Amino acid sequence: MSELSGYCCVLIIALALGGLDTKITAQAKRVRVVELTDGWKLRNENSTIQVAIANIPSGVYTALAGTYGDLLEGRNDVDLRWIARENWIYTTTFDDDEVGADRTVNLTLHGIDTISKVWLNDELLGHTDNMFVRYSYDVGHLLRTNNNVLTIELLSPLKEAAQLADMLEKKGEPAPQNCLKSSDKFECDQNMLRKMQMSFGGTWNPAAPSLGIWKPVTLEYYEVAILRDVDVAIRRTESYWIMDCRAFISTGSPEYFYAELEVYSSPLLDNDSPFVVQQQKMSYASPIMEFKVKIPVENVKLWWPNGYGDQVLYPVMFILKTYRDAEGPGLMSRTQSQKLLRIGFRTIELVEDEDSNGHSFYFRVNGQSIFMKGINYVPAHTLPELSADTDAVTHLLESAKGAHMNMIRVWGGGLYESDYFYELADSLGLLIWQDMAFTSATYPVYTEFVEPIRIETSQNARRLAYHPSLAMIVTNNEVELFLVKNRSAFGADAQRLEKEYKQLFMGTVKPELDIISRNDYSPRPGPMLSTPSNGVELSSKDLPIDPQDPSCGDVHFWSDNSNGFGPDIYPHARFISEYGYTSLPVRHSWERTFGNSFNGTLSDLIQHRQHHPDGFQPLLRLIQDQLPFSAETWDNNIDQLIYFSQVAQAIAVKTAMDLFRSLRGEKQTMGALIWQLNDVWVAPTWSFIDFYGNYKLVYYWAKEFLKPTTVIGLYDQPSDLLNITISLEEYNENPETSQLYTVWVYTYLWSDLFPKKKIARGNLMKSNDILPLSIALESTLFEEHNKSETFLMIELVDEYDIIVARTYFYPVPIKNIEGIRDPLLIMDLYTSECDASTYTNSFSVRIKVSYPALFVYLEVTNPDIAKHTHKFSKNGFTLTEPVTVVHLEFIGLSECLDLQKKHIAITTMNQYLI
Repeated sequence: MSELSGYCCVLIIALALGGLDTKITAQAKRVRVVELTDGWKLRNENSTIQVAIANIPSGVYTALAGTYGDLLEGRNDVDLRWIARENWIYTTTFDDDEVGADRTVNLTLHGIDTISKVWLNDELLGHTDNMFVRYSYDVGHLLRTNNNVLTIELLSPLKEAAQLADMLEKKGEPAPQNCLKSSDKFECDQNMLRKMQMSFGGTWNPAAPSLGIWKPVTLEYYEVAILRDVDVAIRRTESYWIMDCRAFISTGSPEYFYAELEVYSSPLLDNDSPFVVQQQKMSYASPIMEFKVKIPVENVKLWWPNGYGDQVLYPVMFILKTYRDAEGPGLMSRTQSQKLLRIGFRTIELVEDEDSNGHSFYFRVNGQSIFMKGINYVPAHTLPELSADTDAVTHLLESAKGAHMNMIRVWGGGLYESDYFYELADSLGLLIWQDMAFTSATYPVYTEFVEPIRIETSQNARRLAYHPSLAMIVTNNEVELFLVKNRSAFGADAQRLEKEYKQLFMGTVKPELDIISRNDYSPRPGPMLSTPSNGVELSSKDLPIDPQDPSCGDVHFWSDNSNGFGPDIYPHARFISEYGYTSLPVRHSWERTFGNSFNGTLSDLIQHRQHHPDGFQPLLRLIQDQLPFSAETWDNNIDQLIYFSQVAQAIAVKTAMDLFRSLRGEKQTMGALIWQLNDVWVAPTWSFIDFYGNYKLVYYWAKEFLKPTTVIGLYDQPSDLLNITISLEEYNENPETSQLYTVWVYTYLWSDLFPKKKIARGNLMKSNDILPLSIALESTLFEEHNKSETFLMIELVDEYDIIVARTYFYPVPIKNIEGIRDPLLIMDLYTSECDASTYTNSFSVRIKVSYPALFVYLEVTNPDIAKHTHKFSKNGFTLTEPVTVVHLEFIGLSECLDLQKKHIAITTMNQYLI
């Protein structure tokens, strides 16, 4: 048991805020928060399995890993499924040193996964049935000085979900889902529980029906009420920024009470004086304090998304005192609670104007129209209690920033992320598109299911709304699309299911989000009903005929049967919120995940973890369209499959993003979010970063093709034109200032390191400008050489003769290249001295070639070294210089590594073409 008092650090926080009147802390006693972290035990229902729990948060799979193996090793996703079919009981004991005091004591469960019964000292406190809801119970009357016993019985999610589905079936009101019932790779009825939907498996993730206490369990000691959340919306006038604040207060009191509040922020408020909300009489039924704070414009610097400016955040402390009567608190009363927020000042709006192409769909931040370059995010771990790991979250979000992304979509099949996640997004300038936790199924609407959803929506909306990174809330992922696509299959149930959809999302979730909508402040985009969609403005009481209409709203693009390397297959949509291609992680990641119980081959493991309904066919088809790989023998050439899959993924993702960015002119397309940033296990998936944090080639490519200033080359086959686009995506305080940029197109032969021909085009461009150019491909050819012997390097050079962007164009499919040679590659490794104080492990890889080297791929192969998170400065690149140096850095170590040349392998596409 540990005492949390975020309240015990007031003086330290005061220094950060620039000074705080310490008389406040002297006048009132603070709310006391005690976290029940240790001393827990876990057993199954018949007590045949019993383990001690190191600390909370915890989950049953995690707790049993030492005995039965890690869920994510080998075939344990199937072999350990029995865990989810049993009931499990957590128990702890604790003492209470405030028994008898005249105050309220709450037992607050911040996250229980999912169906449970809760007892304290043999008294049933209640049931939990929603993992996204915070539950609080008044337990002061039950506490004793010593040996209080808290018991949480977790019921099998598989059995509970099946029983609820059976109940609806018998009533003639089934709720359909996307589920392959014949496969052990999936579990069904996920839509029966308010639980992370991906726990039941999917096309890229394991079925891992978790149970546990995935967030803290706390005792809260207070007199009357406690400050839970503060929502701050922003509006700017000519002279002031106005912070429109709503303080959400939690109380178990059945009577009116009194409250006063003070706001501290030295950087924002003049004279270091607090803003004071005088004593108010509060209703226990809806205890919310609303007030506005004016901040002089000159005190504020803007918060900008990544790539457009700085992420300036201001600490603001809210201190609440509550008491039972107007005379104020008693001397020893616990009346004071507080919240420290970091506020960013920015305006954001979703623009959906009618235009010649339909209706626009783009985000305008601080008056600047911004193309959203981003990616979809899934939980950092498939087990909820491990999803908030700060090292993992930091690595993922910092990687997104490092690849020039400016938006992250938190996908609706996952969960509402930790406070740390959103705070980090604020500091990195990553705008958040937040789905509510519903996906690709219909959901029931009986009262016991819907009422907790109201609480889920309001609690999470209040927690997240103030973040400057929050750009959009959407009530579900692909539920509208699921209904529209399956109308015929649903038959007589279709009308009922659509009515229930409207009841839940239009009649329940959306109204609950209105508490943070505040359309007169910010304004806050959304809530949008679904994704894909026809947008916010065009949403109506009826489901759309086509949620994938490219003329408005957002679309999800998937086409497994088309050639992903050709730009002509991609929609000219207003916003693409989901698209992507699969690949395999590196070999050493596969080897790390074998586990002790898996007796098969690597090929067997890969087959087991391929969850796509069509198996490997989409991936192999994509590879064979472009690359020299024989699909029939993939299981005998796994290293080749890994390399080719990553190259194919990188080419296809880049081609699509290049097209979408080239359509930014006239705001035809104003955003693309790739599927997906991260992984929850080692498997063939769409991720940029594998489960162990290793970057795939597509990530290294993205660092180049997502640069704010870029040059794009796309082939138009009917006209035989190379369409080149220069795109400047940036903010300039003097938008009319022009700069000269020159495009150089160099013609290379595969048999020579030096270009044979070059073409130049110079252009003056302004801030945030986009310029299309066209060159006849025939004009780039050299003498009698044909397209198959040729490739182009396209560079963008600024007025100072600095290369600011580069791309390559290959006129024929890679497998049809002619004349390519062995590059005669020589590699040397240079080691920087390891700093034992920081354990900085930096290395330089020097590569020499005599001929062009295509898709040079570096991999650390020694398993003891490769297991450490590391990154190359570039990878998967085409080398047209005689010498290049690639830097290699290992991150977060506490040792100096003995990396040798033999520990690094280099692959090029050349070796498969000669």
